[in-house]
Amino acid sequence: MIVIHMLCSLLSYAAFLAAFVSGILFLIQEWQLKHKHMGWFFHRLPALGTLDRINLASIGAGFGLLSLGLFFGMLGSRLLWGAWWRWDPKELLTLALWASYLGLWIVRLRSTLRGRKVALLSILGFLLVLLTCVGVSRWLPTWHPVL
Repeated sequence: MIVIHMLCSLLSYAAFLAAFVSGILFLIQEWQLKHKHMGWFFHRLPALGTLDRINLASIGAGFGLLSLGLFFGMLGSRLLWGAWWRWDPKELLTLALWASYLGLWIVRLRSTLRGRKVALLSILGFLLVLLTCVGVSRWLPTWHPVL
């Protein structure tokens, strides 16, 4: 149970990293187009539409994997400690992370936001991933011994 929880959680972080990278590349490509600065890096980047689709697929995959990770984590918590939720800081931040990416995925699917704004939100979302993954373990008392 815990192995599945950890695997899904780590894979979701990897998917969110892919969304982060595609967001940064989108902003670089957009800046180069806007300033008509088509250097050597410009020709190596995928098209803006491709980066936007990679971003959407990464957010969707990451959200699905994070949902599974949360489910199996809660199930494991119930089996080990008799409680679905322990109000651990890492659990709370992961729930905030889940809600953030749910909102981002929904607005992206509904085409309410696209392109630059989604790229920026993907970058901000990954900062929350870093805080959840690394920051909590270093700065707050938590039951989660890894990452």
